Amino acid sequence: MKKIPAWTIVILIIAILIGIKFIFFPKKEQGLAAGNKGKQQGPISVNYIVAETSEFTNNVYTTGKTGALNDIEIKPEVSGKVTAIYFKEGESVNKGAPIIKINDADLQAQLQKNKIQVKLSEEKLARLKKLLDVKGISQEEYDIQNNELESLKADQSFITAQLAKTNITAPFPGVIGLKNISEGAYVSPTQVIASLIQLKPLYIEFSVPEKYSSVIKKGLRVNFASGESAKTYSAEIYALEPRIDEATRTLKGRALYSGNENFYPGSFVKVFIDLGKETSTIMIPTQSVIPVLKGQKVWISKNGIAREIKVITGIRTEDKIQILEGLNVGDTVLTTGLMSVKKDSKLKLIRTGK
Repeated sequence: MKKIPAWTIVILIIAILIGIKFIFFPKKEQGLAAGNKGKQQGPISVNYIVAETSEFTNNVYTTGKTGALNDIEIKPEVSGKVTAIYFKEGESVNKGAPIIKINDADLQAQLQKNKIQVKLSEEKLARLKKLLDVKGISQEEYDIQNNELESLKADQSFITAQLAKTNITAPFPGVIGLKNISEGAYVSPTQVIASLIQLKPLYIEFSVPEKYSSVIKKGLRVNFASGESAKTYSAEIYALEPRIDEATRTLKGRALYSGNENFYPGSFVKVFIDLGKETSTIMIPTQSVIPVLKGQKVWISKNGIAREIKVITGIRTEDKIQILEGLNVGDTVLTTGLMSVKKDSKLKLIRTGK
């Protein structure tokens, strides 16, 4: 009996393995594909609501700060030694009230000398006028003396203006802050003496999203609360920035508060703006709206089949968003399972609350 060659045995083993692959593995893959296909064809369970009109209060919530209508740092216009301080820190002052006095002895001396020169020049001009009347001098000589007198009077006006700068007064009523100098100190125009702030009335500064720019107007009332306080106060919008901030896409406004409550300028406040009530608008849950490349969309159900609808949105509240265009009353809007839904997917609808 002949012995079977080794290479023949190797070929038989390879042939058997190839046969096993084609016989068994294709069936398994087909079974998996069929199973997956069956899963895709099954309905997707989703929650939904029925779109309907509703009434909601159109409130805008934002943050802001208080500010003083007049707020300055008091600085001298001239250099010199402080000879008197007339204010007390933290006290209220009226417009025109004296703040400090700067040494003016040198200017007073210049003014005194100038007054004497003006008097002598006026007397000399009077004598020349008599001579001019009798043709004793020329008109040119008279004009030279008259110009000299006018120059001296101009010098006097300049010295008087410099003297006024040594008396610093309050330009408006307000409260003086903490002083930064003492009597006898030498000050210059860069030295801050103290702050002066007008505490009443105050303004409330706030910003609202660009989409509200058409409804935020001068004269509109706003409410605000300071810090964690639940008490609210009322103010009236008196000015709006005439452009949209390009970085934040917001519109800045200011509302005047003339009440009796005391607020520090710069305080944080919460601002509430009532834009009225919408009585006939469609509101749907915020999560139903999906951002897309060219806008926003929602999924609705038509006879149990998923349909994609482009929408235009409006006001957003804490949990709902206004639909301006795209949806109709009675549409079945999907609220869950949105990531699993595809176009023409079969749906198993489960009703949710409004």
